[in-house]
Amino acid sequence: MSAINNTNVDRENTTTLDYDGAAYDTYRPTYSSRLYTKIYAYHTSHSSFFSTALDVATGTGYVARELSKTFQQVHATDISQEMLSSAFSSPNIQYSLSTAEDLSQFQDSTFDLITVGEALHWFDSVKFFKEAWRVLKQNGTLAVFGYSSHHVVEGYLAATNEFKKFNVEIFGDYWDPRKFSVDKLYRDIVIPEKLFKNITWERNEYDEKDGKTSNYESYLNKEWSVERFKNYMKTWSSYNNYMSRCQKENQKIEDPVDKLFEKLKEDEGWKDDQILKISWFFVLGLAEKN
Repeated sequence: MSAINNTNVDRENTTTLDYDGAAYDTYRPTYSSRLYTKIYAYHTSHSSFFSTALDVATGTGYVARELSKTFQQVHATDISQEMLSSAFSSPNIQYSLSTAEDLSQFQDSTFDLITVGEALHWFDSVKFFKEAWRVLKQNGTLAVFGYSSHHVVEGYLAATNEFKKFNVEIFGDYWDPRKFSVDKLYRDIVIPEKLFKNITWERNEYDEKDGKTSNYESYLNKEWSVERFKNYMKTWSSYNNYMSRCQKENQKIEDPVDKLFEKLKEDEGWKDDQILKISWFFVLGLAEKN
């Protein structure tokens, strides 16, 4: 992996997320190629430059990896050393340890594109948007996107509702409150018009009548085995918070995710290796620098 610069992280005033980098890299879903096609088409509508890109809160580098196929040079930042230690390695990706609100390691007007995947809700968005504007080139593009913890299992309306009920009733108190912003598909976040123009939002939501995502196909959908889906849910911060609290209180409990899937396997007749078609509620925001 490229060298990691340990800059711009105030450990006393920064909330870090306790994720298992290896499990995150193995079980988290990756975005559809349609997402990048959409972002690049928007960018091409006002710029012809694909030289430099920045992926903020890169995690293990999923988005940076895709950007590196199109851009000559990609920089990627995160506040988690563990995540960066598990990140994808490429000669044209440079990783650095940094908050989203302080990008002072980069000069003004450096990047053609800035991306933020599944992380904007963790930021001080006012400070971040100012920094993003500063380091973007004139007519550069900002792309923010994310997916909700709610999802649709195609052809299984009862199971879809069971997942939603479980998420609210069992894990509801164990999510960081900021996570609800992406569950609302960033309707509470405003990209400032003083800094950006041609702002567009696209949201894939749940149509309860049809049991599918609305507003076109979601930018995040997978065909996963039942076992893979279960392991993905165990990467949730709410799951880790739930299990950690129970361990601290010396409670002997049955793993709630295991219990849920045992019930669904019985109700739906699922086997561990059965393939499910899963779509997530998704939001994509695009903006051009003023």
